[in-house]
Amino acid sequence: TPKRMESSGAVGVGGDEKLGSAQPPPARPVAGNEAESSLSEDPETSRLTREVFKKLSEYMNAEVSASTHEYQLLGKLNLIVANKYKGMQEKASRLNNFLADLDQKYKKLEPYLRRVNQLHDNVEKLENVVQKLDIYTKSLEQQFKAVYK
Repeated sequence: TPKRMESSGAVGVGGDEKLGSAQPPPARPVAGNEAESSLSEDPETSRLTREVFKKLSEYMNAEVSASTHEYQLLGKLNLIVANKYKGMQEKASRLNNFLADLDQKYKKLEPYLRRVNQLHDNVEKLENVVQKLDIYTKSLEQQFKAVYK
């Protein structure tokens, strides 16, 4: 049987109406463990939670795997570049040694090259003298022919 409240004029709980509007039942506070147990008891929620965590785990594994793969590629590229630079360093070292040898040979040949340059200058002077002598002898020949004609 319904109980009547004298002060408010409301009818007690159990489907009876209040004098104005319907009153919802009071909210029951839920403790943390009760909320967790009520969620874990629902099979659909449990399944969806496991699926979300599985997908999240797969995503994180894929991200870590991609990063690991990129670092491995960078490591390989680094080794390739290091080997290339090592080869270039060896070539540069050989070239430097070759140039040092060439410089030493040039220093040994330098006195002879100066001598060759001096000989070249003397040959040019001698050619000039020969040309002048040729011109002079042609002039003498013409004078000699003129006298004996």
